[in-house]
Amino acid sequence: MKNYTFDQLPYFMKKIDERLDKIEDLLSKGSQMEVSENDFMNAKNASELLNFSLATLYTKICKREVPFYKQGNRLYFSRQELFDWIKEGRKKTLNDINADATKIVSAMNKKK
Repeated sequence: MKNYTFDQLPYFMKKIDERLDKIEDLLSKGSQMEVSENDFMNAKNASELLNFSLATLYTKICKREVPFYKQGNRLYFSRQELFDWIKEGRKKTLNDINADATKIVSAMNKKK
């Protein structure tokens, strides 16, 4: 590690900040391109992604439980929408429930 003088610190901090901005731009552009180009998949790939059998996936499609697109006789699934669907099913932990209860009790005490 190099030793810098106190006077050099603002210059190097600016350089680091510029480099971080460039890295963030590259990462955001890369992830946007990846999502737009490879976002849609067929039923087989969707079942593998969700770790379901094809039969289970088709059952969920019939019940309209999983997000999908239909074009003619073909089914398509958005990778991002499937991830969002999975996240919607998140169950709260005991810590989350306790934190929510504490907030409610605090709000009720403030109203008194």
